[in-house]
This record gives sequence, structure tokens and C-alpha cells, in this order.
Amino acid sequence: MTETTNVVLVGAGHAHLHVAAHAQRLIEHGAHVTLISPGDFWYSGMATGMLGGDYEASQDRLDPASLIEAHGGEFVADRVIGIDRHQRLVRLADSPPLAYDLLSLNLGSRVDPSSIFGLSSADNVWPVKPLSGLWRLRQQLESALAGDAEAPSLAVIGGGPTGVELTANLVALYARYGREPNIALVSASERLLPNAPRAAGAWIERRLERCGVRLELAASAVGHQAGELRLDDGMRLNVEHVVLANGLIAPELTGELGLCCDSRQGLAITAALHSPDDSRIFAVGDCAWLRQAPYPKLGVFGVRQAPVLLDNLCAWLAGEALRDYRPQRRYLSVLNLGDGRGLALWDRWWWKGRLALKLKRRLDRRFMAQYGV
Repeated sequence: MTETTNVVLVGAGHAHLHVAAHAQRLIEHGAHVTLISPGDFWYSGMATGMLGGDYEASQDRLDPASLIEAHGGEFVADRVIGIDRHQRLVRLADSPPLAYDLLSLNLGSRVDPSSIFGLSSADNVWPVKPLSGLWRLRQQLESALAGDAEAPSLAVIGGGPTGVELTANLVALYARYGREPNIALVSASERLLPNAPRAAGAWIERRLERCGVRLELAASAVGHQAGELRLDDGMRLNVEHVVLANGLIAPELTGELGLCCDSRQGLAITAALHSPDDSRIFAVGDCAWLRQAPYPKLGVFGVRQAPVLLDNLCAWLAGEALRDYRPQRRYLSVLNLGDGRGLALWDRWWWKGRLALKLKRRLDRRFMAQYGV
């Protein structure tokens, strides 16, 4: 291929880290590879442990600029504000537009605070995404916990794996300062971890209650005003901080392209990971919606998509057939419980203990070591 083809990667997510680390393959096909991201990559697998004090911020993030530049590509530190599909331009907040021939989106996901009245404009509300917010929350809490004043009151909204893991690590953070947790966990489900084996959910409920966490199950937060969180069962909780872990949705940009998408699930993609309406636009991870086989918004799916995305970008450049991605039906999930133990979930099986956390730490460190420069 004699002409240079502009391959633009928007977002430094799990899959794009892999593509950046193998950018030379694209360059060998005549591509100029550009990665756009407003900042560092924060790894979701270690973020709750960072909140609880297991890791420092430097251990939980990677510099995507060093990664892409070390492998022959270019980095642009900016935020994408729009995409012109007809002119094939990516519009940036603070830089001139970038032309693309192939575009890949790995934008992650977000939490929508507007579902709870008053939260969008409230102070001390911490959506689980972006993950950098968890580091800022830890800093604020540590400043308060190190003093003599009463420990900050806090509510975590969401009883799935993320909400449970956040709560357990907040308990650990309070314990590091010798403080009793002043924490409530609010979940619309009747039990924690509703998609896990019932015994696993019952075990974690008992454990959190023994640690002093107040569980508000089968209750939804409906409003927030002046430090008071209102639930739909009439309960009112006085809280200084609210952590949102009540489900992830796609970023707004995916709905602004004029392509088939779902406002919550993201941009529709084929099994070959590109839009069915525009074969030049690929999407992976949380911002993508594989209609025939939807998958949860978990990093493990972006990791598995990564080699398929790289192969298909190379195949597109070479004029070859693209291969299909098939999401795995079963996947391992290990929760860091903040006390040196983990809770491992695999389909209908679960186990707990130090070996579970040891396995998680090994997997997390191996992932981060792949992309450290």
C-alpha cells in the first residue's frame, strides 16, 4: 500500500491499549496510527483496591502516550466533542480536527446521576466512572478520617459487584484509620449480587453487616437534597458523600453519530466489531452494543475483543476478510473485599478467601505489566 491510511483510536480503553502496543502491525500496512485520550488509563480491576488503600494511584494507571509512541504511533491529549462521518473528521475540544480513514471507539461508559433527582447538581457525588474520581474521593475521606471529627457519612448506591466491592473497600479505608464505618449500601434488588449464586450474596450481606454497614435492600434512591438521600420506601439517610454504582450506560457521543445505537447500550456493532451502517467505524468495550449477543459492561470483554479488533483493522487495510468476535458465555470475576480476601464468582460457582484475592492480584498485575513502558 503506497498511500498512508489514517487509523484513529478514540479512547485509551482495554482494547486500545492492546492495539497501541501492536501499532507496528498497522504501520506495516501503511497506516498512521493516532491515539486520542484526555489523560491516563485507569484500570478498573484495581480501582476499588486503590480506594481502600491497597494501591496508590500510580499503581492503578498507565500513560497511553508513552505506550503508543514507543510503538510508532502518535498521541493526542484531548477530548473528542464530535465526529463528522461525511468528511471523516474527528473534532476535538482544544486541537484542530483530525482526518481518519478508519476510526475505532473505545470510550468506556458512564453513570447517569440524573436518574436520582438532585444528584446531578449536588456536591460530593462520586460516580464510579471516571475511575480517577475514586482517587479524589479517597483523598477527601483520608483528610477527614485522619482528624478528630466524626467519620464522614456515606451512601453507596448499587448492590451489584461494583457496589459491593466499593463498600467493602470503604470499610477497609475507615479501618485503616481506626474508624467505624458510617456507610449505607442501597440496592433496588432484594439481595446483594442478584446475578451471583444466592449463597454468595447471603454471605457478603452477613459480612458487611458484621462490619457495621447499613443495608437498605429492595429500596431505590429517588432524591437528594441538602445532604439527605431519600429512598422510595420513605427512608431518609443523612449522608455527606454519595457513591454511584447503580449501572453503567454508554457515553453520549455514541448517540450523536447518526448510526444505529441504543442510548444505554451504545453503538451497534456487527460480530466484526464495526458499525453495520459504516464499516469504517469500529467500536469495542462498554461503548459498543453487539445486538445479537449483548455482553455486560465489564473490562474482561474489552480484553477479549482486543486481538480481534487489531486483526480486523489489519485485515481492512490489507483488503482481507474480517473475523468475528464471539463473547464468552462464562467469565471469572473476583471481588477485592479490602481485608486480604477475595470473593470469586464463576457462573454457578463461588469461593472466598485469600487465595481468591491472590489470584486476582496476579491477573491484575499481569495485565498492567503488559502495557507499562
